[in-house]
Amino acid sequence: MNADWRHPALCNWFAGLFAAELTAEQLQAYQRGEGEAVLVSLSELPDLTEAVKRLRNAINGLTLLAHPQLELAADFASMFLLDGQNSAPPYASFYSSEGSRFFAEPQARMQERLEASQQEVSADFREPSDHLSVMLEYLGDGFDAHLEPSKYSNSGVTLAQIKTFVEEELLNWLPAFAARCQKVKTVSDLYPALAALLLEFCKGLPALDEALANESAKAASRL
Repeated sequence: MNADWRHPALCNWFAGLFAAELTAEQLQAYQRGEGEAVLVSLSELPDLTEAVKRLRNAINGLTLLAHPQLELAADFASMFLLDGQNSAPPYASFYSSEGSRFFAEPQARMQERLEASQQEVSADFREPSDHLSVMLEYLGDGFDAHLEPSKYSNSGVTLAQIKTFVEEELLNWLPAFAARCQKVKTVSDLYPALAALLLEFCKGLPALDEALANESAKAASRL
């Protein structure tokens, strides 16, 4: 399969969901079915059918919650914001360093990557650079630069470089992260299902072939 407009758009979609709990407006949009276009795009990618079905069921199940925004916010906190013993910290260092340390070698490598591409973590985000959302945004920017190099001053991002990043900086810890997410007790299956889907999405990226002609401009209208 070829890399196309879906890959940067989906990376950024995942990044947003792992960055913060859903706002009231976002939740209402999902409850109205406005996330279906994203799920359809994901289901078109190889080997994601079951993971997409699980997330769709989780989203549909939000209507059964008495106080969905509060309950999802509690799930987000339980999943990602508690101590490392009882949650699934979304930081590469926690899974890739001896003793599950934070701010370890993966964070330093990610910071170097951001600086080399003249990027930085938003001051409003207040998270280390090896946070999953930061890494997914970086990946999305890499896909965008690969598909439309004329938009970037640091053009020339190759698909081989993108694959290397996925294999060496994401797939070395995402399986452990996703497994932890399945063990955290939550009211909704939204975040466990999202973590499982992200893992399957990333596992498919190293198999991508060379990109099609520039199509990433379609992302804004489709996602």
